[in-house]
Amino acid sequence: MISPGLGGRPRLLPESKHEAYRPPAKTIARSKGHHRDWIDACKGGPPASSNFEYGARLTEILMLGVLSLRTGSRIHWDAAAMKAKGLPAADAFIREAYRPGWELG
Repeated sequence: MISPGLGGRPRLLPESKHEAYRPPAKTIARSKGHHRDWIDACKGGPPASSNFEYGARLTEILMLGVLSLRTGSRIHWDAAAMKAKGLPAADAFIREAYRPGWELG
């Protein structure tokens, strides 16, 4: 397989394989757009293609990578407690202090 670069259409080699290739049938519903999918999901429709359950897990994994870089340590994460096990230095990044007047209730 070759690709001519950004935005180019990949091709199979030899050319006979490219000509014989048939893409699989579309089995995933097409998006009406990120915002429309989100609004429909909020109103009880089908889950958005970028649903919160998946997005929350992905964000948590990403933020643990950032936490590891900022502390310079391997992270052993306790998701239920929202705490890095045995790493008190991480606490300052996980739960930052709020400025006076900006605290959360």
